[in-house]
Amino acid sequence: MDAINFFSIASQQNRWLSVRQSVLAQNIANVNTPGFKALDVQPFEAVLNSTGIEMRKTQETHLSPTSGTGSDAETEEAAKWQVVHSGNSVSLEEQMLKAGEVAGNYARNTSVMKTFHRMLLAASRG
Repeated sequence: MDAINFFSIASQQNRWLSVRQSVLAQNIANVNTPGFKALDVQPFEAVLNSTGIEMRKTQETHLSPTSGTGSDAETEEAAKWQVVHSGNSVSLEEQMLKAGEVAGNYARNTSVMKTFHRMLLAASRG
């Protein structure tokens, strides 16, 4: 993966995180609105998979890319959050957990981008 493609994907993820944070803020703002249904955006993996980027083997000594999810762990459906009597499905606890995930993902993405940028600068200086 070249540097330009890496920065493009990282920027795309930052835009996705910004949209998700905005949706979560709207959910929190409407916590007391009767009949409001909590919204969320599709996972970034689905966005990334729709771009058509695939792993490929550039040397024979590399491991072959695997098809599938990459994990043999069993998954189970997440617990449902409570819908209150007014029909509002916003749970502040759930929204705050998701907002924390967004903040952590943004911090991790920024840290990886900084590190990659420093590596590029070090390589170009020789």
